[in-house]
Amino acid sequence: MRLLFFLFLGYNSMSQTEEQSYIVLKTLEDVQIREYDPVIYATVSTDNERSLFRILAGYIFGVNESNQKIAMTAPVHMQETSIEKEKKYTMKFVMPSKYTMNDLSKPNDSRIVMEKVDKKKYAAITYSGYNNSTKFSFNSTKLRRVLDENNISYKDNPIYLGYDAPYKIWGRKNDVLFEIELKCSFHCSNNGT
Repeated sequence: MRLLFFLFLGYNSMSQTEEQSYIVLKTLEDVQIREYDPVIYATVSTDNERSLFRILAGYIFGVNESNQKIAMTAPVHMQETSIEKEKKYTMKFVMPSKYTMNDLSKPNDSRIVMEKVDKKKYAAITYSGYNNSTKFSFNSTKLRRVLDENNISYKDNPIYLGYDAPYKIWGRKNDVLFEIELKCSFHCSNNGT
Protein backbone atom coordinates (compact mmCIF):
# COMPACT_ATOMS: atom_id res chain seq x y z
CA MET A 1 0.00 0.00 0.00
CA ARG A 2 1.58 3.24 -1.14
CA LEU A 3 0.72 6.20 1.05
CA LEU A 4 1.99 9.72 1.42
CA PHE A 5 4.05 9.75 4.60
CA PHE A 6 6.58 12.57 4.33
CA LEU A 7 4.60 15.52 3.04
CA PHE A 8 2.25 16.11 5.94
CA LEU A 9 2.65 17.82 9.31
CA GLY A 10 5.44 20.08 8.15
CA TYR A 11 4.57 23.37 9.79
CA ASN A 12 4.28 22.51 13.49
CA SER A 13 5.89 20.22 16.02
CA MET A 14 3.43 17.45 16.76
CA SER A 15 4.73 17.17 20.33
CA GLN A 16 3.01 20.51 21.01
CA THR A 17 -0.34 19.62 19.53
CA GLU A 18 -3.54 18.12 20.86
CA GLU A 19 -3.85 14.37 20.23
CA GLN A 20 -7.08 12.60 19.44
CA SER A 21 -8.36 10.97 22.62
CA TYR A 22 -9.24 7.33 23.17
CA ILE A 23 -9.32 4.72 25.91
CA VAL A 24 -7.83 1.24 25.71
CA LEU A 25 -10.50 -1.37 26.36
CA LYS A 26 -8.34 -4.49 25.94
CA THR A 27 -4.84 -5.53 24.92
CA LEU A 28 -4.11 -8.64 22.83
CA GLU A 29 -0.37 -9.16 22.28
CA ASP A 30 0.78 -5.87 20.70
CA VAL A 31 -2.76 -4.92 19.69
CA GLN A 32 -4.93 -2.43 21.55
CA ILE A 33 -8.70 -2.40 21.28
CA ARG A 34 -9.48 1.31 21.52
CA GLU A 35 -12.61 3.36 21.86
CA TYR A 36 -12.25 6.81 20.32
CA ASP A 37 -14.27 9.75 21.55
CA PRO A 38 -16.64 11.58 19.20
CA VAL A 39 -14.68 13.77 16.83
CA ILE A 40 -14.98 16.20 13.95
CA TYR A 41 -12.87 15.53 10.87
CA ALA A 42 -12.01 17.69 7.89
CA THR A 43 -11.82 15.06 5.16
CA VAL A 44 -10.72 15.04 1.55
CA SER A 45 -10.62 12.16 -0.94
CA THR A 46 -8.92 12.31 -4.34
CA ASP A 47 -7.19 10.05 -6.83
CA ASN A 48 -3.97 12.00 -6.28
CA GLU A 49 -2.50 11.45 -2.83
CA ARG A 50 0.06 14.23 -3.25
CA SER A 51 -2.62 16.93 -3.18
CA LEU A 52 -4.35 15.80 0.02
CA PHE A 53 -2.23 17.63 2.57
CA ARG A 54 -2.13 20.85 0.58
CA ILE A 55 -5.94 20.92 0.36
CA LEU A 56 -6.51 20.30 4.09
CA ALA A 57 -3.63 22.53 5.22
CA GLY A 58 -5.16 25.37 3.23
CA TYR A 59 -8.37 24.97 5.19
CA ILE A 60 -6.77 25.12 8.65
CA PHE A 61 -4.46 27.98 7.56
CA GLY A 62 -7.54 30.10 6.89
CA VAL A 63 -8.68 29.30 3.35
CA ASN A 64 -12.30 29.13 4.47
CA GLU A 65 -15.34 31.41 4.53
CA SER A 66 -14.35 33.36 7.65
CA ASN A 67 -10.55 33.10 7.29
CA GLN A 68 -10.53 31.07 10.51
CA LYS A 69 -7.16 29.63 11.53
CA ILE A 70 -7.35 26.23 13.22
CA ALA A 71 -4.59 24.54 15.21
CA MET A 72 -3.02 21.36 13.86
CA THR A 73 -3.75 18.20 15.84
CA ALA A 74 -2.43 14.65 15.77
CA PRO A 75 -2.69 12.16 14.29
CA VAL A 76 -3.37 12.65 10.60
CA HIS A 77 -5.50 9.79 9.23
CA MET A 78 -4.81 8.28 5.81
CA GLN A 79 -6.56 5.50 3.98
CA GLU A 80 -6.37 3.97 0.51
CA THR A 81 -9.32 2.29 -1.15
CA SER A 82 -9.75 0.60 -4.52
CA ILE A 83 -13.03 0.74 -6.40
CA GLU A 84 -13.13 -1.13 -9.72
CA LYS A 85 -9.32 -1.04 -9.91
CA GLU A 86 -9.20 2.73 -9.36
CA LYS A 87 -7.42 3.91 -6.23
CA LYS A 88 -8.76 6.66 -4.04
CA TYR A 89 -6.83 8.28 -1.21
CA THR A 90 -8.45 9.84 1.84
CA MET A 91 -6.85 12.10 4.42
CA LYS A 92 -8.50 13.38 7.58
CA PHE A 93 -7.46 16.16 9.93
CA VAL A 94 -8.86 15.90 13.45
CA MET A 95 -10.41 19.19 14.52
CA PRO A 96 -9.43 20.45 18.00
CA SER A 97 -11.84 19.16 20.65
CA LYS A 98 -12.93 22.66 21.70
CA TYR A 99 -14.87 23.12 18.46
CA THR A 100 -18.42 22.14 17.55
CA MET A 101 -19.60 21.93 13.95
CA ASN A 102 -21.13 25.39 14.36
CA ASP A 103 -17.77 26.84 15.46
CA LEU A 104 -15.92 25.73 12.34
CA SER A 105 -15.87 27.86 9.22
CA LYS A 106 -17.14 26.35 5.98
CA PRO A 107 -14.33 25.30 3.63
CA ASN A 108 -13.90 27.28 0.41
CA ASP A 109 -12.80 24.07 -1.32
CA SER A 110 -15.84 21.89 -2.08
CA ARG A 111 -13.66 18.76 -1.94
CA ILE A 112 -13.35 19.16 1.85
CA VAL A 113 -16.11 17.48 3.85
CA MET A 114 -16.66 18.34 7.50
CA GLU A 115 -18.00 15.31 9.37
CA LYS A 116 -18.88 14.59 12.96
CA VAL A 117 -18.28 10.97 13.97
CA ASP A 118 -19.66 9.30 17.10
CA LYS A 119 -17.66 6.98 19.36
CA LYS A 120 -16.06 4.13 17.46
CA LYS A 121 -13.97 1.10 18.33
CA TYR A 122 -10.76 0.23 16.53
CA ALA A 123 -8.03 -2.34 16.80
CA ALA A 124 -4.63 -0.65 16.68
CA ILE A 125 -1.00 -1.59 16.49
CA THR A 126 1.80 0.93 17.02
CA TYR A 127 5.26 0.96 15.49
CA SER A 128 8.18 3.38 15.50
CA GLY A 129 10.51 5.02 13.03
CA TYR A 130 9.77 6.45 9.62
CA ASN A 131 6.87 4.71 7.98
CA ASN A 132 7.08 2.96 4.62
CA SER A 133 5.03 0.49 2.63
CA THR A 134 6.90 -2.53 4.03
CA LYS A 135 6.34 -1.54 7.66
CA PHE A 136 2.72 -0.65 6.99
CA SER A 137 2.06 -3.99 5.28
CA PHE A 138 3.88 -5.99 7.96
CA ASN A 139 1.92 -4.37 10.79
CA SER A 140 -1.39 -4.58 8.94
CA THR A 141 -0.83 -8.30 8.44
CA LYS A 142 0.09 -8.79 12.10
CA LEU A 143 -3.02 -6.89 13.17
CA ARG A 144 -5.24 -9.04 10.95
CA ARG A 145 -3.69 -12.21 12.41
CA VAL A 146 -4.37 -11.19 16.01
CA LEU A 147 -7.94 -10.18 15.22
CA ASP A 148 -8.64 -13.36 13.27
CA GLU A 149 -7.16 -15.55 16.02
CA ASN A 150 -9.42 -13.84 18.55
CA ASN A 151 -12.54 -14.03 16.34
CA ILE A 152 -12.93 -10.26 16.22
CA SER A 153 -14.81 -8.93 13.20
CA TYR A 154 -13.34 -5.87 11.53
CA LYS A 155 -13.54 -3.81 8.37
CA ASP A 156 -10.56 -4.93 6.32
CA ASN A 157 -9.47 -1.51 5.11
CA PRO A 158 -6.46 -0.39 7.14
CA ILE A 159 -6.10 3.19 8.31
CA TYR A 160 -2.69 4.78 8.80
CA LEU A 161 -2.23 7.31 11.60
CA GLY A 162 0.83 9.54 11.47
CA TYR A 163 1.77 11.58 14.52
CA ASP A 164 5.03 13.31 13.64
CA ALA A 165 6.42 15.99 11.38
CA PRO A 166 8.79 14.73 8.67
CA TYR A 167 11.79 16.39 10.30
CA LYS A 168 11.38 14.55 13.62
CA ILE A 169 14.11 11.91 13.87
CA TRP A 170 13.68 10.18 17.25
CA GLY A 171 10.60 8.80 18.95
CA ARG A 172 8.41 8.64 15.87
CA LYS A 173 4.99 7.03 16.28
CA ASN A 174 2.80 5.31 13.69
CA ASP A 175 -0.45 3.38 14.08
CA VAL A 176 -2.38 1.00 11.87
CA LEU A 177 -6.08 0.73 12.69
CA PHE A 178 -8.95 -1.47 11.65
CA GLU A 179 -12.45 -0.40 12.56
CA ILE A 180 -14.10 -3.11 14.64
CA GLU A 181 -17.52 -4.15 13.46
CA LEU A 182 -20.33 -3.86 15.99
CA LYS A 183 -20.72 -7.62 16.33
CA CYS A 184 -17.40 -8.24 18.03
CA SER A 185 -17.17 -11.57 19.79
CA PHE A 186 -15.81 -10.43 23.14
CA HIS A 187 -16.85 -7.79 25.62
CA CYS A 188 -15.81 -4.66 23.73
CA SER A 189 -16.66 -2.45 26.68
CA ASN A 190 -17.75 -2.74 30.26
CA ASN A 191 -21.38 -3.16 29.28
CA GLY A 192 -20.59 -5.88 26.74
CA THR A 193 -21.64 -3.93 23.62
